[in-house]
Amino acid sequence: MSGTRAPFNPLDAIASAYELGEKPGLQREFKASGMRFSAVAYEAAGFGHVGVMSAHGMLGLMKMETVVLNPFVVDAPLFSLDRIHAFGREVLVAEMYDSLLGSSFCTDPMEAAAAQCPNVPKDKDYWYDYLVVQPGLNLKGKRRDAEAFDGWSQAFLRAYLEAAAKANPCDPEEKRRKASVYSEGLLSNGGPATDPVKKAMGVEWTEDFFRNVLFGCGPA
Repeated sequence: MSGTRAPFNPLDAIASAYELGEKPGLQREFKASGMRFSAVAYEAAGFGHVGVMSAHGMLGLMKMETVVLNPFVVDAPLFSLDRIHAFGREVLVAEMYDSLLGSSFCTDPMEAAAAQCPNVPKDKDYWYDYLVVQPGLNLKGKRRDAEAFDGWSQAFLRAYLEAAAKANPCDPEEKRRKASVYSEGLLSNGGPATDPVKKAMGVEWTEDFFRNVLFGCGPA
């Protein structure tokens, strides 16, 4: 990656919309699949939970950034954004998952942002497809595309925050229960997001990590 490229920092966009505070005792560092992971949980006042995780390959050839926005105070969908830089390849995946209790969330700003991106079709079906709220981003490219991918990811995130700010308030406990369908599904169905962590850290540690740090829904 070019040393002149601006770093991917979704917290700047989130902090411009909501006051962020680190949740005490919810910082984690671990190793899995040859990578070093670091994760932090935040409370976004008037919004809900924000989980941020970064990972670096031990040989310096791979880097990953993930941000999860799980709104419990406003009725917006769960939002997940992944940026992967690996061996000269760039990947951007941004998706929303249905944790909605009503119909006040409007996707128009996100539709406009997604229309600017050369999305590629998914290569297979996933257990959570029925939860996906459109639109989303699914981009694959090369190192030269890194700056453009970062720009699109920031634009899409800001569009989500704009839409969330206009959504109705909702009951936090009911919202947590609805949002946990996705995060608990990740734990029970397995896959590339959960299996390496379970193998490295154990089932109990992984469940605590997903429930409290990354997604913030709490116990099942």
